[in-house]
Amino acid sequence: MRPQPFLAALLLSLAACGQVQETVDAAPVAAGLVARTLCTAVFLQGRTEEDVRLYELGPKLDKRLGDFKADIDRQKGEVSAGPLGLAFMTAGHKPGLGCAVGRPGDGAGRPLTLTPDPRPWPQGDSLSPPPAKAVPGKAIDAKGLDLAIADAFKQGAYGNPEVDPVTRSIVIVHEGRLIRSVHARGFHAMTPQYSASMAKTVSAALVGILAAEGKISPGDKGLLPEWTANAGDPRAGISVDNLLNMESGLDFNEDYGAGGDPARMLYAENSAALFAAGKPRREAPGSRFYYSSGDTNILMRVARLKSGLSEQAWNQFPRAALFQPMGLRTAVFEQDAEGDFIGSTFLFMGAHDWARFGLMLADGGQFHDRQILPAEWVERMSTPTALSGGRYSTQTWFRGGVPGQKGKTLELAGFGGQYVTIVPETRTVIVRLGFQPDRSAWDQQRFLKRVFEALHVEAPAENRAD
Repeated sequence: MRPQPFLAALLLSLAACGQVQETVDAAPVAAGLVARTLCTAVFLQGRTEEDVRLYELGPKLDKRLGDFKADIDRQKGEVSAGPLGLAFMTAGHKPGLGCAVGRPGDGAGRPLTLTPDPRPWPQGDSLSPPPAKAVPGKAIDAKGLDLAIADAFKQGAYGNPEVDPVTRSIVIVHEGRLIRSVHARGFHAMTPQYSASMAKTVSAALVGILAAEGKISPGDKGLLPEWTANAGDPRAGISVDNLLNMESGLDFNEDYGAGGDPARMLYAENSAALFAAGKPRREAPGSRFYYSSGDTNILMRVARLKSGLSEQAWNQFPRAALFQPMGLRTAVFEQDAEGDFIGSTFLFMGAHDWARFGLMLADGGQFHDRQILPAEWVERMSTPTALSGGRYSTQTWFRGGVPGQKGKTLELAGFGGQYVTIVPETRTVIVRLGFQPDRSAWDQQRFLKRVFEALHVEAPAENRAD
């Protein structure tokens, strides 16, 4: 979608940094970003437009977003946005499925407002009692842990002193026990929070459940009719395994700035998967690791097609197969207008539920004596690939991983500073949720070093390069 001439002229007047062409090209993206972000924040999280404009749509992301006005229709459950209040792009809300650009709204419903479950962790949300017996010399340094957490909410403590880290939640699970749960004003343990790329690991878990049911296999090829309609299309050779490990070979540009593919895919396309699937093959599948949000969204469309489920059953699949069995009450997985879950980016979930998911992976796919994921699938998710140099496997990052060997530390990581760090050996899960587009605002490695020291956990250094 390109701006009309009069709109292009307007946008040229808004371009303040010499990025004239990029600004014009990004107009639908900017409008979609404003519409979709506000739709989820207002109808799911119950936040105000003013609050969202300060952070997710604030000047630190792009000061020009302030020129894209929004119209919030609470009866329809829709948000339209564009320059001068024009309805340039619209995002619609469906209760239980969140928001999607290009989809009509189905009513605002009610924001997800849940109260903590008073039962003990992990079934409930109450902090765990101290262990009956502390191991000599290994007692948690409570003061050091509390100082590390307190500093996570202070400007400049873990990064650029001039940038607000905008930490929203810190949750610490150690030896399987919930020992800390701290949140910024306006957020709490049950607030559904933005995943960004942490959703990728949850997507892999859903594929693992389908694989256990015999509906999908890592070796499957010829995955989309768009790739098999013409004989000789090289994309027909891409396998599920290639998509899981970011080895598709598609020419997707994972650049989050102007001209990159993720923003257009997420905010200006009705089908995230088909946008990514339309990219030409750059190199042979399975020949190189290249981190691509497009691979994940293609994977989720393939999962839907291979599931054999009706539209209604597929809409409920994440909840029925994963969220309900684990008691993840706050989880909302958003789709695009075509009905595919946007597995790369748009899962909203409360901090305690992110910690539960991490603990399930730490425990080999088990949660409260129930096998949620097959142990062999979790083993796969826990073993880094050779092409990634020990950094990645099955939509999951590693710290200090060794190709072919089970990783000691797994990590879900998302743009804006969202992390779930997992040390299976000690059943440690560290959740940090926040939002800041400036990566210098948050030093995850420094934060983890202090937390690990307080917990007496030995963990490797970061070796990611995303």
